[in-house]
Amino acid sequence: MIVFSILFLCLLLFFPEVAMAGSKYGASLWLSQLLPTLLPFFIAIRLFDTCLPRIASRRVFLLTGLLCGYPAGAALVMNQYEKGLLSVRQTYFFLGFVNNPSPMFVLVFCGSQILKLKQEEAFLLFLILTLSSLMGSFLFSLLFRGRQTMAKPAFSAPLSPVPADSKPEVSTLSVQLDNIILDSFLVLIKIGGYVISFSILGQFIQKLLPSGSVSAILLSGSLEITSGISFLQTAPLSDMIKKVLTMIILTFGGISAAAQTGSILSKSELSLFPYLLCKGLNSLFAGLLSLFLFRMF
Repeated sequence: MIVFSILFLCLLLFFPEVAMAGSKYGASLWLSQLLPTLLPFFIAIRLFDTCLPRIASRRVFLLTGLLCGYPAGAALVMNQYEKGLLSVRQTYFFLGFVNNPSPMFVLVFCGSQILKLKQEEAFLLFLILTLSSLMGSFLFSLLFRGRQTMAKPAFSAPLSPVPADSKPEVSTLSVQLDNIILDSFLVLIKIGGYVISFSILGQFIQKLLPSGSVSAILLSGSLEITSGISFLQTAPLSDMIKKVLTMIILTFGGISAAAQTGSILSKSELSLFPYLLCKGLNSLFAGLLSLFLFRMF
């Protein structure tokens, strides 16, 4: 951590233009994409948990994470884990399965804008992403040897009594909504810090390596998926290689998305390392499935 801190500080001091460009890109991504997308979703999760706990506590509810993008899926899974509804093994399985890029990002940005695919081919990207995440997470859950007990439900203190002449329903709902919005903003602020930091590193990689090389694409994509996949638009590579690289990058998710997920896991005793191993397996399955399915279709 000390070495990384020194290197990051040197990057800011000796390459200020690169750092500024990466910081602006990360801040723009957070403000224009993550904040308006994730804030309503985080609020909705907490409202569901408060008002419709039976629905929010069902396993099938976790599948909605497939529709929402990083790290909303992780927030759904951790909500159930903290209530003691999932074991450690089940938690890592669902983290690897449902915590993925959103369908809109896969279909529109990756499929249409970058790869110039037809609609059915773009849907094949999302199908491969979902199948490889399911297969890799299932294999990881079989191999995982960690603690299998359920988490102890978090203790919640009872609300203080409300005076008889007040309106308890309105007062309680207002207090709960205030806390939900504040907690959601705190999580998003941490996520924004991760996005900006890794965007700076990604910008530095763009300056160091040829933008069209496989090494630059994979290295940049392993940090932040948007930057890595953006390189593919002008890269001198075959369409098949571009599709395979896209799926490998998408399914792994990048260290930036992993750090965002880590911010969700930080309130628990769970480690981020098994999640990264699970994502690595997902990425391997994605590369193999891409080679097979895109040759068929």
